[in-house]
Amino acid sequence: MSPSVPPPTASSLAHRAEIARLISPLRRVRPKVPFYDLAAHRIPTLWTLYRGLLRHAERENVKWRIAALFRQNRHTIQAHVAREQLIRGHKWLDMFVRAKQGDARLGVVLDRYDHMIAAKRDKAEFRRLVREALEQARLRHHPIFKGSFIRPTYYNKLLPRLVPQPASISGMIHKRRIGRNKRFAQKEEVAGWMEDLKMESAFEQALLAEQGGSQDGGKNGGNGKRVFSADLDAWLQPLLRKQRIINTAIKNDYARLYSPYPPALLAAGTQARCLKIQRNTLQRARERRGEIFPSTLKRMRQRPPAHIFEKMTPEQKKIDTIIRGPGEVGYTATVKRRMGVRLKNPELWTLEDGREEDWERLDRMEAEVRVETARRRQVVSVRQAEEV
Repeated sequence: MSPSVPPPTASSLAHRAEIARLISPLRRVRPKVPFYDLAAHRIPTLWTLYRGLLRHAERENVKWRIAALFRQNRHTIQAHVAREQLIRGHKWLDMFVRAKQGDARLGVVLDRYDHMIAAKRDKAEFRRLVREALEQARLRHHPIFKGSFIRPTYYNKLLPRLVPQPASISGMIHKRRIGRNKRFAQKEEVAGWMEDLKMESAFEQALLAEQGGSQDGGKNGGNGKRVFSADLDAWLQPLLRKQRIINTAIKNDYARLYSPYPPALLAAGTQARCLKIQRNTLQRARERRGEIFPSTLKRMRQRPPAHIFEKMTPEQKKIDTIIRGPGEVGYTATVKRRMGVRLKNPELWTLEDGREEDWERLDRMEAEVRVETARRRQVVSVRQAEEV
């Protein structure tokens, strides 16, 4: 048995505590928050470095290049890479400040760099325009799901009604419609062939019976030879196979017609309808604030049916045009209220002169403006009199 270890002495414990006190501050502490979320990094980088670069660059192309580099490197998450970029940025800032203070050599360098960046900027702008054009072309034909459906038929299960409808869906339905018509025609044709084979077999048996022909296919010296009646099933087998294929396709048509509605697709339709209502509500609110959309112009250009529009007076036509507008204040609100149109905010038009609690302040401001206007007019009149 090993001897027991003696307890440490007081001096040893004190020595250990001193070593721990000296080493603990040197231990690396990993922060719980990434450096790019710390205010100690963001504020100097954005307020001092970025704004300083833009302020002292003095050249539009150089400013554009600085903004592009910051956008390009804003996703840097490695501390050592960010440190190198910040060092380079502060070096540029010192160069810009010195050039601004009158350093001729740095001024020439920056002018040359500005000329080089001009071509790069033109190329980047051209690429941006191409991307926007391609995106607009894609969105112009991009299907939008508004929440309605194409009901199940023989040719499709429940499908979302997309606007515009993709050519693949239209082609699928068209192809299946033509295929169903062809299958029914083939089914009638196959049934006719099978009936002809059965009639031919029966005729052959009756003919051989009258002639006294052998029943062994002419192998035993008989005068007759069987063709269809010897093995009728062999003749009918290809037609029966084709008939089974046609019947399977018809069953698939009925399966599509009576297929259940997918819950995920129904939930997507409900969400699309909710988003459509939210989007339209937001658009109407923006229209009331004065924004004009293509749908706004289209609605304002509408008019009553032709037989009613022809009997309307010019005043009635003018009122109809005003009512179709999105405004709810001023003369538009007066006309709409007179014609009984329901307003989204019926009391909005009463705020044209300001809130009642602000009337005193507004009257005081109006009086100050009038006094200042009168003073300026008096000064102008005195100057004109002196010139004369």
